[in-house]
Amino acid sequence: MSEHYMRIDSRIKVVRDIISLLQGQLENYRQIFKENGGWFWDALYADDTEFIVGLVFVILQNYINSSISDLYPDLKKIYSKYSVDKKLDNSQTTRIELIITLANYYKHRDLPPFLHADTIMVLDDLNIKFREYYDEQNSNYFHAIGSDSPIFSGLSMLSENWDFNDLINIVSDWREKLWLIEEK
Repeated sequence: MSEHYMRIDSRIKVVRDIISLLQGQLENYRQIFKENGGWFWDALYADDTEFIVGLVFVILQNYINSSISDLYPDLKKIYSKYSVDKKLDNSQTTRIELIITLANYYKHRDLPPFLHADTIMVLDDLNIKFREYYDEQNSNYFHAIGSDSPIFSGLSMLSENWDFNDLINIVSDWREKLWLIEEK
């Protein structure tokens, strides 16, 4: 039996290269924050760096979905492969599901009625707060900002030191596991 032409992960190098640039930007902001005595994280740095981290999750989401399509080109329910990973402590959610959820949250956070039920389910399962209400009727929705953003809460669950290489290793190991399962 010959090896499938997509077996070699040619995409991961590009993912690493792009994300390493974003890691450098995150580290620059973290250094400036430290030089300023640790003040103003929520006021200045958290909102600016949320864009960086959110973009990383979107890149990883694309990698995950493309990896599934490589191996299962006709699969209609690609989300069924998100569960082929370790679950996060005290939850029903895998690390891959969290990465997908954070990417979706980031893309749709300003459009609260459009948060998918699966996104909300994962955030609730992990006890990640994502809504802030500012009126008495709790009808006006605003997404959590600053250090309260789900983006930072989720990143901390996936990488204690906010090292994007940890995230890359999670998705790369997951892809390899998919192939090993298929080859059995």
